[in-house]
Amino acid sequence: RLRAEPDLLPLAVDEVMRFSSPVQLDPRVAVRDVEVRGVPVRQGQVVVSWLGSANRDEEVFPAADRFDVGREENHHIGFGFGPHYCLGASLARLETQVALSTLLAKTRSFERTTSEPLPLHESIVFRGVTSLPLRLAAA
Repeated sequence: RLRAEPDLLPLAVDEVMRFSSPVQLDPRVAVRDVEVRGVPVRQGQVVVSWLGSANRDEEVFPAADRFDVGREENHHIGFGFGPHYCLGASLARLETQVALSTLLAKTRSFERTTSEPLPLHESIVFRGVTSLPLRLAAA
C-alpha cells in the first residue's frame, strides 16, 4: 500500500510507533498524594505507565489491535507524553520517512530470510529488533 500511496508514509511511521512502541513502560515516583481513576497513589510511591498497553486502548484507537498504515486519528504515546515527550520525535519521524521512502523506491520487494521469531531486545522496558535479515530485490 505504501508503494501505491507514498503520501501515507507519515501516518505509517506513527502507526508503527503506536503498534509496537519502542518504550513499553515508564516508571515514575509520585511527588504528592493523588488519586488516579479512583485509585489512591501516595507520595513516594512508584507507579508504572504501560505505554504499549495505552497505545492499544480500544477507547482511544478503533480496532486497536489492527495495524493500519492509513490510521489518521493516531494520538499514540510512543514518544512519551507531557514534559517527558521525546525531544527527537520530529527528527525520528523524518529519518524513518526518508529511510522507508528510499527503501521503497530502490526495491521491487523485500522479505525476511527466515521464518524464525524476530530477535527482540531482552528488556521489559524497551522493545526492538536486534537484527533483521532481509532479502532485497532491486527496483
